[in-house]
Amino acid sequence: MSLWLLQWKRKWATLFIVCLLAFITGVFIKAPRALEHYIFHQWEESASQIDLIVGYKGSPIQIVASTLYRLENPTGNIPAATYEFWREHPLVELATPIALGDNVQGHPLVGTDSSYYPWFGILLKEGHFPSISGEVVLDAALADQLKVGIGASLTSAHGSDSRGESHEHPLKVVGILEAKRSADQSALFTVPQTYWTSHHSVEQSYTSVMLKLKSKAAMLILPNIISERPDEQGAFPVFIFGQLQKQWQPTIDQSTRWSWIIAAGVILLFITYISNMYHSELNTIAFLRNHHGNTASIFIQVFGNVVVLMLLGLFLSVMIIQGMIGVLPVVEEWTAMLLTVVLGLGLLWIKLRKS
Repeated sequence: MSLWLLQWKRKWATLFIVCLLAFITGVFIKAPRALEHYIFHQWEESASQIDLIVGYKGSPIQIVASTLYRLENPTGNIPAATYEFWREHPLVELATPIALGDNVQGHPLVGTDSSYYPWFGILLKEGHFPSISGEVVLDAALADQLKVGIGASLTSAHGSDSRGESHEHPLKVVGILEAKRSADQSALFTVPQTYWTSHHSVEQSYTSVMLKLKSKAAMLILPNIISERPDEQGAFPVFIFGQLQKQWQPTIDQSTRWSWIIAAGVILLFITYISNMYHSELNTIAFLRNHHGNTASIFIQVFGNVVVLMLLGLFLSVMIIQGMIGVLPVVEEWTAMLLTVVLGLGLLWIKLRKS
């Protein structure tokens, strides 16, 4: 143990590089799957929760992107009568209205009713959900970012840009949330009446209506009903996501191939660096040989700290990536990391045996 401490004091920078390279190697090994998971899993999880979104006639992709992810401008507004029609439809289990088009300091302001929060697993940490015009709630992390708490006053602006025309009606924070989806974590929520008040709307309207159907068979019937209704466009998120996945898959596959090529290069660099550490320890190895040390004991004394730091770096990469995407490495990734350790330490062992 004293030799380990001596090596750390004498070559801490070299040992730190070992840990850093191990960490980078682990990250690049998991990068292809992390990329695919980020693009597909997070989007698919949200899309699978909604059976149908009804919006103003336009692009179905635009309707899904604006309603679920707030990534596009809405196609337009639909009258409140549309929401009432679908809310009372015998094939619909739940209808949730969505109003979009304004922002608070660049973050989307989503007008909806109380059914939205349990639908997407949003929990209330403090205060209460909005119930009247002008009340807003937001995720705890966003509240910290904006430096606001319950009772704080905010101002909304038209459009998705914070530089848009500000509204004269102030907003009051009445609750702090814990949201699961990134789209919900970066948005503020209010009731649709806030939009009608700030826009001085004579007629009540919404951007879209999210529907949960009583049975999947209804998905085959509703397109015909929607096609007969003027100025309405139906968008099935799961089908839209399937189309996007087909379009993105070639790009994802190419990115995955390049990621593995880069990962292989990093692995070779790491193994070479580990192997070259042998030459910097020749004097120590010769000293231990002269004192009748066997190969195993010399390896542990000289390179034991290298083994620990290699495993530490790989472990940290696994934990951090797992914390980000919530998925542990698959067999191929574990195999690549194990192969990295075996090759790096194996070369050290072979050189030590030959000395």
